[in-house]
Amino acid sequence: MSALGVNGWILAVQLFAFIVFILLFWKFALGPIVSMVDTRRERIEESMAAAERMQRELAATQARNEEILLEARREAQGILATARQNAEELRSQFHAQTEVEAQQILTRARQEIQAETQQAWQSLRRDVADLAIAAATKIVRHELNPQEQRRLIEETLAEAGTSSNGLGPA
Repeated sequence: MSALGVNGWILAVQLFAFIVFILLFWKFALGPIVSMVDTRRERIEESMAAAERMQRELAATQARNEEILLEARREAQGILATARQNAEELRSQFHAQTEVEAQQILTRARQEIQAETQQAWQSLRRDVADLAIAAATKIVRHELNPQEQRRLIEETLAEAGTSSNGLGPA
């Protein structure tokens, strides 16, 4: 090996120094770097797994929220339907009650009109009877000819028209 210009002893020392350098480099430089890279890779993998879990949980939470929102909408629609139905029932009851009250008012008004009509007829009968009696009294007091009777009847009717307080024929 000396023909090649290589000294065996120097080569052995250099080879030994190179192996010691590799071992020291592996132990103090490359080993910690590799372990740090491995640790960092594990943390990144854990973070990715945690992110995926959070994403799944977020998706599940969103699904639950949508389900809850849908249920709330259904309940709101049910409440609105119930409120509409109750309002319709109240309106129907109010309408029926108003109809009954209107019928009662009409019945009372008809009864009052009928009573007043009967009173007016009775008053008219009394007035006619009084007129007939007054005319008969005047006619009986005087024996009159037909012209005189007609004049007395017209006079009596005229007096009755002014004394009846504005009550004319009904």
